[in-house]
Amino acid sequence: MVTSLNVDTALLQEALELTGETALETLVEIALREYIQHRKQMKNSELSFGESVSAFRKKYQLDQLGLNPDDIWGEVRDRNFTGREVIFE
Repeated sequence: MVTSLNVDTALLQEALELTGETALETLVEIALREYIQHRKQMKNSELSFGESVSAFRKKYQLDQLGLNPDDIWGEVRDRNFTGREVIFE
């Protein structure tokens, strides 16, 4: 399969100089394999809880809704249960 690519000449020249005698086709193939591997790793990696919350907040722009967390979550906790006394020794 023959494919035409528009590539930054300076970038291509730098890559060729780093690889030495590697043919352009081999260089492109290596780059594509590394790109595919990187993208698969990104797909398989899970976000941490904090990253997930940040992404959710950014996606749905919760800060612009003007929600008051105390109004939403204020009555969630059972105030009758105070728990045990904590003793620091």
